[in-house]
Amino acid sequence: MDYQTEVTKVKDLLAKAKDVLVVTHENPTDDSVGSALALYLGLVSMGKKVTIACPDAVTVGLSNYVGVNKIISDLAAKKNFIISLDYVDGSIEKVSYNIEGDKFNLVVEPRQGFDSFSQDKVHYSYASPNADLIFSVDTIHLGGLKKLYEGNKELFAGKPVVNMDRHANNAQYGSVNIVDVASSTTVEVVARFLSMLGVKLTVDIATNLLNAVYGGTNNFTAATVSAGAFDVASVALKAGGKRFGVVAPSVEERPVEETVAPQAMETMAPAVAAEIAHDHPHPSVQTPADWLRPKIFKSSNLL
Repeated sequence: MDYQTEVTKVKDLLAKAKDVLVVTHENPTDDSVGSALALYLGLVSMGKKVTIACPDAVTVGLSNYVGVNKIISDLAAKKNFIISLDYVDGSIEKVSYNIEGDKFNLVVEPRQGFDSFSQDKVHYSYASPNADLIFSVDTIHLGGLKKLYEGNKELFAGKPVVNMDRHANNAQYGSVNIVDVASSTTVEVVARFLSMLGVKLTVDIATNLLNAVYGGTNNFTAATVSAGAFDVASVALKAGGKRFGVVAPSVEERPVEETVAPQAMETMAPAVAAEIAHDHPHPSVQTPADWLRPKIFKSSNLL
């Protein structure tokens, strides 16, 4: 997969999209929820109107993720209620509304010379939620979205879908497929994508990325853990990301000899730097704009 080519395609789609839908699979996990919410926050920061949904309710264990209260479990809750009238061109003089107590009254005034409207000319329906672009996160196939997909097949069929995942058996169902099987977690895929979009790494986004990568790798003990997972943790920690349930000691509580200069951290391996940054955060370390963009290193002529 050519990351740059696929991201360029998504940039073009985003430029045309106002309403964006982010969805993830049933039985939510740290990786799926943390990835989806990091993406949600990043898209919101770009000025997009974003809806985020998961077919199952988020469990208590995942309730600390930033923005979790924005996740809905049924897109039907976002459907518009439509009142339709049989219409003859020019037959309506004015449409207005008023509220009386707990009643909302839609008032349709017929134009003189036309028949008044009657109940048999009134119809009711629901419209699918608005979405110009759909992001499906950590989801192998659309069936994993359960009722989100089953109840809105016309929406998924009619709008471009960006498929973001890391599983080798992904069905490649998207209009754009950003599927990196070398990654141990989907949050690595999302983090790199946001970096290439130029999204600013805020504390909230960093916190979601950090906890998703810890949860998705079982605290970096999974046999499949990749170097990219450590890179995400390192960058998120430098940006101020916070571990859930972990309280970092204050500067006053840390002996001088235990502090680590930020210049020294940048020469360390990502895994070592991540652990030190977690125990010894340094407020002066700034996250670069291209926080996870691939780097090219040149050797010196001394080697």
